[in-house]
Amino acid sequence: MTKNKKETFGTIVVNQEEGEALASQFGMTLVDNCFVIGTKTDKEKLLNQVGYWIANDNLVKARAILKGLGMPHKMLKAYINDEQDLQRERPETSGHNLYKNNPMPKEFIVRGH
Repeated sequence: MTKNKKETFGTIVVNQEEGEALASQFGMTLVDNCFVIGTKTDKEKLLNQVGYWIANDNLVKARAILKGLGMPHKMLKAYINDEQDLQRERPETSGHNLYKNNPMPKEFIVRGH
């Protein structure tokens, strides 16, 4: 019997300096080895919404947002798996404890034109 291999991005470990360089390159910050996405652009807000919906066990909405951002299916699946693992392993740092069963933070809401 073979196990299904879970799709993931997290295949390598980066040191603090590499992590900070990656965070800086993509406009994020690094807090306790967790990448924290900003809330300046609509894309950043939508990616934060994905984390919010995953914390609240609504993977349908998380998938819809990622699909709307143009993420391919395999990448989308890996992103969600990695976020779920992160929220399980680091509920305080990842925002899971903050988002679970609470209203979505106002800074995550994307306003229409």
